[in-house]
Amino acid sequence: MKHKLLKAFVSTVALTSAITFSGSGVITPQKVSAAVIDAPISVYEVTASKLNVRSAPSTNSKIVDSLRKKDQIEIVKYTNANWAQIKTTTTKSGVAYVSTKYLAKVQSIIKTKANLNLRTGPSTKYKVLTVIPKGANVSFLGYAKSKTSVNTGWAIVTYKGYKGYASTAYLDMK
Repeated sequence: MKHKLLKAFVSTVALTSAITFSGSGVITPQKVSAAVIDAPISVYEVTASKLNVRSAPSTNSKIVDSLRKKDQIEIVKYTNANWAQIKTTTTKSGVAYVSTKYLAKVQSIIKTKANLNLRTGPSTKYKVLTVIPKGANVSFLGYAKSKTSVNTGWAIVTYKGYKGYASTAYLDMK
């Protein structure tokens, strides 16, 4: 099947990182190990065997194309926690939508802009797991997400085996 859909497909040989949330939207602190690859922070990989690409952010909207498992896409913006906008050549407007339920973040490496607390949740109210020094490389796994929205103020990152939340104000998100 031809996929003329997206502005930028990147290498399909990449690792993905699955993010597991508890019912409260907070991850449980854990040690993790991950291979280091680098992709733009907006690149995600399809996890479903087939993912419908739609004309609007709704399962009731017209299907304009489809993607296969392991296809990679670049998200333009989130419309809400469940839908993301992507660029396409299959619609007049040049945009289409995919369900975020079937996407996994392709790992990206970013630097800290200051000493940074890695936390158990997306707020300064949560416990500090470790302090990441200024200029350190961290693996960006995605943004904090609730049932209704994506919080781009907090990133989910890994650093030296720890996985947690970091304020994007102190990360070089270019």
